[in-house]
Amino acid sequence: MRPFLARKAEASGGDAGQSAAHACRRGVLLINLGTPAQPDVRSVRRYLAEFLADPQVIQLPAVLAWLNKPLAGLMARFRAPVSAEMYRRIWTENGSPLMSITQDQASALSSILPSGWRVFFAMRYGQPGIVDMLREIEAAGIEELVVVPMYPQFSGVTTGTTIREVYSSLSAIGHRVSVTTRSMWYDDAGYIYAQARLIDEYSQAHGLDPRNTFLVFSAHGLPVSYVRRGDPYQAHLTRTAQLVGERLGWPADRCALTYQSRLGPAEWLKPATDEFLNDLARKGETRVLICPVSFTTDCLETLEEIDVRFREQFESLGGELFLCPALNSFGPFMKALKDLVLHGSRPVHSWNEKEMPLLQARGQSASAGSDIDTLVMMGMSVPGRLPAENGPALVYCAPQSLRRTKMPQSEVPAALREVCESAGLREAFVWNTCSRFEVYGWLDGSADRVERERALGAVRDRFFATPDTGAPEVNVLHGPAAWHHMLRTIAGLNSGLPGDRDVLEQLLTARRIAEYSGTAGAMTQSLIDDAVKVQEQLRSRTEWGRYCTGYCAAALSQIADSADVDFAESRIVVIGGSTTSRSILRALTDSFGVSPPQLTLVYRNRHGVQMKLLRKAIGNGRRLRVNSYSEDAVIRAIAEADVVCFGIDTSDPVLDLGVLQKRRDLSQRPLTVIDFNTFGSVENGDEVGGVCIWRAGQMDGEVSAFAERLCGGEGFAGALDAAE
Repeated sequence: MRPFLARKAEASGGDAGQSAAHACRRGVLLINLGTPAQPDVRSVRRYLAEFLADPQVIQLPAVLAWLNKPLAGLMARFRAPVSAEMYRRIWTENGSPLMSITQDQASALSSILPSGWRVFFAMRYGQPGIVDMLREIEAAGIEELVVVPMYPQFSGVTTGTTIREVYSSLSAIGHRVSVTTRSMWYDDAGYIYAQARLIDEYSQAHGLDPRNTFLVFSAHGLPVSYVRRGDPYQAHLTRTAQLVGERLGWPADRCALTYQSRLGPAEWLKPATDEFLNDLARKGETRVLICPVSFTTDCLETLEEIDVRFREQFESLGGELFLCPALNSFGPFMKALKDLVLHGSRPVHSWNEKEMPLLQARGQSASAGSDIDTLVMMGMSVPGRLPAENGPALVYCAPQSLRRTKMPQSEVPAALREVCESAGLREAFVWNTCSRFEVYGWLDGSADRVERERALGAVRDRFFATPDTGAPEVNVLHGPAAWHHMLRTIAGLNSGLPGDRDVLEQLLTARRIAEYSGTAGAMTQSLIDDAVKVQEQLRSRTEWGRYCTGYCAAALSQIADSADVDFAESRIVVIGGSTTSRSILRALTDSFGVSPPQLTLVYRNRHGVQMKLLRKAIGNGRRLRVNSYSEDAVIRAIAEADVVCFGIDTSDPVLDLGVLQKRRDLSQRPLTVIDFNTFGSVENGDEVGGVCIWRAGQMDGEVSAFAERLCGGEGFAGALDAAE
């Protein structure tokens, strides 16, 4: 039988998604402007005629409204040959860039929305048309639909006419679906951050900064008369450019907002982008970075007008033009779209002190420096699922050896403080996952070879020596090799589960523990921030982003199949305030459709980032805070449950089944125990009937079986090659 998550993935995309449509009740409709079907004169003329005939695009006085269609036909016939040539310049083997990128956006959004959502897309002009797509949505059984016009800034020419067409089409087909629109998100925090982040990454990759480059926010133009009649487009754009510039940290005197794509003899918004580029050249600017701020998808206006015509123009004047791509399927933008769909727009009023401008943060990161040359990693790990020949050479240990070596999270802070003092490490943190126990730290750069060996010996003795076995063989990686290993690990290339996303959460937990311990500073922050950024880029720019199942989700999937456990119909207790507990909660709600009221979280944490994340994961589920997991309240909670999951990391067992047997007739009400705790959380497990126990070692095997099926799937080899 295929694992639950594998079946779920098949049902959420592609043709298989069509057959499972009846299971979806909530949908998203992304709507873009449109594109001709082919880059030939006939197709372009047909497209332009439909576009220009919209009375919102060419706004004539009411008494002349009858002229819209004839005028549109005349203009389309006149412009079609020139426009067709423009489209031919940018057409790809996948067809229209706008069409293929919109498809990618829909696919990317579908992959990160919770289960039960289905994503559709349509074009305001051309195909697939809005009315046809709404019929498909109705046929798919969608009951709640969120409509997202892909224009952050509202204008009657774009968002306005799109929404009007949606409701007109719904009325025409006699709809039953409940519709919500996301019509204005020009100042949405997620969108602003994504746009600033994209510019930051692009400028960093090309060596651009305010000292040598002028930043131009270029937007599609609009007749001035439309703005005078109340269209908010210009005001929205001005605010967007201001917020993006502030979040980016680009000085206001080194950037400007301009307008492109004028059409006809009317007065349009100024300054015009082409004229502004001429002015910059006359003032001696030799480098210009253009951000197409009103376009979320690369199209004719970005790929041809800016990247061909404006580039030729500016380069003929002796300058160098750089075009930042539109947001397209950029990872942070997809997350912003997801939040927009689920929660609506979250406007930015001002950036607080924690949200440092990206350029400033980049500068601090560079000045603090991860100091890669003195970085060292010492650790033990079990073999991952994937071949490791592309990474640093490692010696692997047996799972039981790793379990004997690991220490509970509660003991890590004291050990970190001790080893930094005794070994002279400048900073240090422990990355503790299902597959590894690794210590990262920075040696004294001025130390000689003897002093370094002494420092490494102190780390080995404190973290890896045991009374029974002494100091086992451990891996020691220095400098770039340690950094390379870290990047492969965070990308999910070194785990038993390919693409394992839980390692990212565990790395962020490692940083929080090191901060609490007082052993994390600028180098730790910079190293981990850079690693997170690299893995985000890897997942957003390659097919590897499709492989992002967490360890807990994979294990629960296998258990659901092999033991026939219906989590959605079970009362479930999750014990522990750890990263593992959070992964369990998210897997249960996102992958198995468990309703939060069926969940109880038992925890000892009282505050901090981890507790906030746990509260978010469980939603309106029950939370039970205790001082000790041995309290009677914990036994009572377990006695009422059908399933109990242990996400703790402690060597002291929590559940004595002999005690539980006195509270509950297990022969009449069996209990499933899923124990992710390496040290074991259950006593007397073999002496009590009516209990099915899944231990940490067993789940390694279940995840291995899940991974084997995953690796055999279509497209996996190509995604792995791209990631490597």
